[in-house]
Order: sequence, then structure tokens, then C-alpha cells
Amino acid sequence: MKKHMQGIWAALLGLALLLVVVSGCSTTKPKAASVVSSTSKVATTTVYSKALGIDWNYDVYLPAGYNPTAKKRYPVVYMMHGLYGNHRNLLERFNSQQMLDGIIHRTHQGAIVVFIDGFNSFYINAKDGMKMEDAIMKDLIPTINKTYKVSTKRSDHALGGISMGGYGAARLALKYPNYFSKAILVSPAVWYNLPADNVFRKTLHAFTDGKTNWSDKVYNSVFPTEYLDSESADVQFYVESTSSDTTVPIKDVQRFVKAVKANHNPVKFVQDSGDNHNWTYWTKAMPKGYQWVIDQFKAGK
Repeated sequence: MKKHMQGIWAALLGLALLLVVVSGCSTTKPKAASVVSSTSKVATTTVYSKALGIDWNYDVYLPAGYNPTAKKRYPVVYMMHGLYGNHRNLLERFNSQQMLDGIIHRTHQGAIVVFIDGFNSFYINAKDGMKMEDAIMKDLIPTINKTYKVSTKRSDHALGGISMGGYGAARLALKYPNYFSKAILVSPAVWYNLPADNVFRKTLHAFTDGKTNWSDKVYNSVFPTEYLDSESADVQFYVESTSSDTTVPIKDVQRFVKAVKANHNPVKFVQDSGDNHNWTYWTKAMPKGYQWVIDQFKAGK
């Protein structure tokens, strides 16, 4: 019986060795499809930012069919959250992945979407503080361009955001028109006259002059309209806000839109009513912003 079992084990071992040899000699290469997903993916990852001095989190949305080994390149949108948020806000407070999936499926126009962690920076370089603008332009964007299949065409580069993120998108798009061509602004925090007793003046430090938390001189010097000129005149805008907004008065948004139009920038302005400066409103408004930018990418092909 013992010799019989030894024979069986010897036969099994021989078969296993044969299979290893056969598989090792195979010349069949993995198909490209093995790295292509039939559904979209969202990955959370980090980049070391010299400007911030930290390992910096971001999320990236890759559309269904994205192939990292193919020649095809995609438009890119950099999305920015509002105050007290983070890079996960626009994925968790409302479902950006689902919104984008539907739009991309209907239009047959893919895009890569990067969700930035902007802290409470207003996406600027603060005095003696966080250099968020440099982090985005010098650390994040070069990393995204190197890591993913991003189009090199200016017409395929866009920014977007809600509230503080809308402010950041407007400012960076106008300041860097050589790279960005489009911006989605939803409830953009474009205050022209923030009341003296506003809590933001007391709690935020992005616009400090080193003496006070919020310096109007600093704030005005980096306001998005400061970058309106002939070079930024062809940046396209989608702006949406509600007249019921009690955080950023609609008159401020209207004034901003008027200034941008006076610079001859193409602007689509949508003014709603109802809801407020909140996620209920943004959940309804953001799909229209995504639709607009994807349509613009497709129209530019």
C-alpha cells in the first residue's frame, strides 16, 4: 500500500513539473484588453509636493475603456472642493463618478478627472503659508501628465469647482490661459465686499498679510478678475449659481460674469432659484457643469 501511494505522489509531482515547463515555454503574451477596464475607475493616490512639503492626496477618475498602454489620449479636468472639504468631497457628497459615467456614455467622449485636495487655501500661494497654486501647477499637473494618458492640447485642459473651488478654478484658468481653456464654476466664492463681521475673516488665513487673518489688500490683489486681459480672453466659462444663495450673494456672481464677458470671454451663465449654498443645490447643478465641459471637449475634436 505504501509503495502504491509513493507511486501516485511521484506521478502527480511529475505532472506538476510538466505543467510548469509547458507554461514557462509559452510565447503567448497578455492581451492589451487585460489592462482595459469595461467600467470607470476612481483611484486615491498621492504625490510628493515640494511646494507643500507633504505627501499630497488626490483622486483620479479614469473612464471606461481607458488603456494605459494605448496611444489614445484624453482631455483632463481638475476639480476643486469648497471650504472645509477635501479631495473626496465631490465623490462622496455627490457621486461624480456616476455623473461622469452617464455623460461619457451618452456623448462617447472620455475624460480624465482629477480631484484636488485644496484644504482651505483658496488655491493660492499664501503669504508665509501654503503654496497651493505652485503645488497644482508645478507638482500635480506635471505628475498627472507623466502618469496618465493626458492630451497635450490646451483645448483639452479644464478646471472646475464649487464655492471656494469655483473661485480657484476661475483664478487659475485666467492666470494660466496658456494651459487651461475652460472652467466650470458652481456657486463660485467671488465676493466683492465681504462684510467685516463675516466669520471667514476671523477663521481663514489664505489672504493674510502677516498681520491680520484676512487682508482686503491681499484678497483684491489676487482676485480672479485681476487676470482678465487679451491673453485670457479665450478661456471659456460655465457659471451657475442660485439667487437664493445666502453665502455668496448672486449680485457678486453676476458682477463677476459681467466683468468676464466685458473681457470678451465666452460665458454660459445659469441663474437658478431655490436651495442655497449647499450640497442639495450642488448635486443638481454639477451634472450640468460636467455635461458642458464634456460637450466642449467633443466639439473641439
